[in-house]
Amino acid sequence: MDLNSINLRRFHFHYFAYLFLLFILSLPLTISLVEDGYRILFYMGGAISFSVQMAILQLRFLPRKIPALSETGFPLFTVFLSFFLNLGILTTFQVLEYPFEATSGFLIAYFVHLLFLVFASYFSGK
Repeated sequence: MDLNSINLRRFHFHYFAYLFLLFILSLPLTISLVEDGYRILFYMGGAISFSVQMAILQLRFLPRKIPALSETGFPLFTVFLSFFLNLGILTTFQVLEYPFEATSGFLIAYFVHLLFLVFASYFSGK
């Protein structure tokens, strides 16, 4: 997927439609698999993950506005930033002893985000 040539409005529309669809589909699963008191923590972990992933994705789109960033290795920097930011958030969940549901919501949302990027790459034909 070439980040310089995709239509950002369409990409964002598909991303948020995908999130909404996943939220609707996850409701019956979380009712049966997550305890009542912890369901909000599961969704909070997922929301934190999706907001972090979207912020990092917006950083990856930044060289479209400032072309000099693509020549300085900025896209490679966002890969390391993403890794260490996600690792830091997961470590924080463990150090502050958040319930497992928050960590699992974060991880599931992270992998669902990666799955969306795989689908977007496949359907973009690049």
